[in-house]
Amino acid sequence: MTTMWGYLDPAAHAHMLLDRERVDGYAAAIADVVRPGDVVLDCGTGTGILALLAAKAGARKVYAVDRTGVVELARRHVVDNGYEGVIEVIHADLSELESLPEPPRVILGELLGNFAPAEGQSRGYAAARRLAREDAVLIPSRYRLTYGAIRGVAVHDDLAKLTVLHGVRLDGLRERLRARPAFSHVDASELLGPEVEGVWELVDAPPARELGARITIAEDGEVGAIAVGFVAELAPGHLLRTTISAPRTHWTQTVFPIDPPLPVRAGDHVDVTLWPRMVTNSSTWAWRAARGDDAREGDAMDAQVGGPNELWHQLRARPLAEVTGPASTLLRAWAAALGASVDHIDVDVLSARAMAAFPHRYPNLEEARMDVLELLRASE
Repeated sequence: MTTMWGYLDPAAHAHMLLDRERVDGYAAAIADVVRPGDVVLDCGTGTGILALLAAKAGARKVYAVDRTGVVELARRHVVDNGYEGVIEVIHADLSELESLPEPPRVILGELLGNFAPAEGQSRGYAAARRLAREDAVLIPSRYRLTYGAIRGVAVHDDLAKLTVLHGVRLDGLRERLRARPAFSHVDASELLGPEVEGVWELVDAPPARELGARITIAEDGEVGAIAVGFVAELAPGHLLRTTISAPRTHWTQTVFPIDPPLPVRAGDHVDVTLWPRMVTNSSTWAWRAARGDDAREGDAMDAQVGGPNELWHQLRARPLAEVTGPASTLLRAWAAALGASVDHIDVDVLSARAMAAFPHRYPNLEEARMDVLELLRASE
């Protein structure tokens, strides 16, 4: 089901609700974790489904928070199910809330992207922890990425077709596409060996700047791409998987092309490293796959037409090399309010000042830095 307006589109929510692996997994975890009389916080409630499941599990009070107009649906569903006295829907940005009437014992939410940490879940859950009891339980509590070495037949077929089309060479386009991650459901027949799970990451911790794993190859062939999914621990004994070998969900795998393909034999080890640049967007990741000294690298910044500086120009920001120096009127005003220099902006200094000034908004320095860089994007 395609969507038109992001999370304001009812079809976007229907698409997720029709994912039985997702909804059934959350329902089972909530039934196990929520106790009668609990206070619960639902982060990004959407249609209110998780808040309603918590109420059905016996929660005495549920605070269902969402920053978008989808709260209209949540409020309707609360009334339709008779939980007006239990669920309070709050239209607000979670990071802007300074307190709740009662601190929750359970924090739940579904903030997982195709590439698990891509939706900024760490900031949301960290903000929620600030509002909760010290012994609060999170659903989910942690996640780990999974890595599969695949043939990438479809990727390379498309690249081959674009080399020459009706006698016309399109090498420029092909060069861009070989550095572009894609999102698709990968068939298990593409795997050259078992998928490997990375290390566990806490959902409320800052996203890692480098991720990776070692994949053991089971059969001879060529690695044409690395497909990444995730495993999320919703509660002890309740795992949600978006791996290639698991039942299909509404989430896809994130596919990183390896071009030219990397030749491998059974028993070989392929070391995969990812650098997820969350502060920009999902299309700017970099990756590396290596078998011994034979390595292939990709950087999605190279896929942008016009190059990295053009991307930053389209985002109305200055190149990364210029993140210190004179600032726009908007950034200068913000810096002045924080007591930082208005003549020479330093991102690290400004991030530290922002975190000190708004401790309820920024659970760590990395989150404050992201907002500073967002403000740089808006700079003229």
